[in-house]
Amino acid sequence: MKIAHFADLHFGREDKPALKAAADLVLELDVSALVVSGDLTQRGKREEFEAAREWLSQFKTPILCVPGNHDTPLLNIAARATDAFGRYERYFGEHSQPLKMDGLSIRGLNTARGWQTRMNWAEGRVNLDDLEASIGKDEAEAVRIIACHHPFKSPAKARLQTETKRGEEASRRLAASPVQILMTGHVHTPHAELIRDPSGGAYIAITAGTLSTRLRAQPPAFNILSIRDGIATLNVQTFEDGHFHEGTHGSWDLAILEPIRTPRVVTV
Repeated sequence: MKIAHFADLHFGREDKPALKAAADLVLELDVSALVVSGDLTQRGKREEFEAAREWLSQFKTPILCVPGNHDTPLLNIAARATDAFGRYERYFGEHSQPLKMDGLSIRGLNTARGWQTRMNWAEGRVNLDDLEASIGKDEAEAVRIIACHHPFKSPAKARLQTETKRGEEASRRLAASPVQILMTGHVHTPHAELIRDPSGGAYIAITAGTLSTRLRAQPPAFNILSIRDGIATLNVQTFEDGHFHEGTHGSWDLAILEPIRTPRVVTV
């Protein structure tokens, strides 16, 4: 099973050649699901939402989208305060439902806000009740993933360091849960690491790059997460010289949440 993981498409500031090449590659790979971790638009304009929806419409695979901070009406302060995600829901509400397939579940979580009392409203905020609902209590799937826009803990090597409100507590709760993978964006930097909690729990934190012109020291990129026989492997697709180049950023045994440092022989 392959999952294409995008974030920060930023239609309005999109990288058209990268988007075209990414679509061609995903269609060629015949992925099982597609996840978009927020910021589909740059300023939350109707024409940007329409362009993003048109781009996604070429994929016939199940899609899960979550909003990012840029998916609110940037220049309409009143709408940001009273109906921050109304426009987003009108365009992408159909892609907000959990995905379940072949022993896998993917659920979304909104960490973006239209406004906040702190200075930087673009930072993330986790509603812990919403997190618990996304974790769920009766999931039977062997592989469980949550997708949101903001990392709970900022990737150390990302140029943009972010501070998600209640991120530490959210990270602790996720590590103690049966969820194995968190898919995020926001920092425009491909990254993967195993987050361990002192309590003994863990989860794999994965961030996707951007397919926009809003680069932060990294070329445009997106992820392909492959899951087979209980092993998750992250391949990052990086756009350089007009083509995507693949690099493996890690493999993990999902049963024990440990990195695989040597190839494991799988009998087929």
